[in-house]
Amino acid sequence: MTTIQQAKIPHIVRIEGISGGEPILAGTRVTVRHVATLYLRGETLSEMADALNITEAQAIHALSYYCDHREEIETLIAEEEAAHTGYVRT
Repeated sequence: MTTIQQAKIPHIVRIEGISGGEPILAGTRVTVRHVATLYLRGETLSEMADALNITEAQAIHALSYYCDHREEIETLIAEEEAAHTGYVRT
């Protein structure tokens, strides 16, 4: 049976077996990590929404979760970067 865990931020969930259980936007497979990565690169809400095929409101929910769980999401971002580059950010 699939377990869905609702986050305290609206529209953010964790679903066992989807994106490794990372927080995602409900009804999508878009991770908060991915939205935060684009934000940290300087993308606007509109650019993030277009790039990920989500609404600006969904991007705001993801960024709200990121702000409340910065350490967790930045750790996920660093792990993703290390997996792709072999470089570990310190």
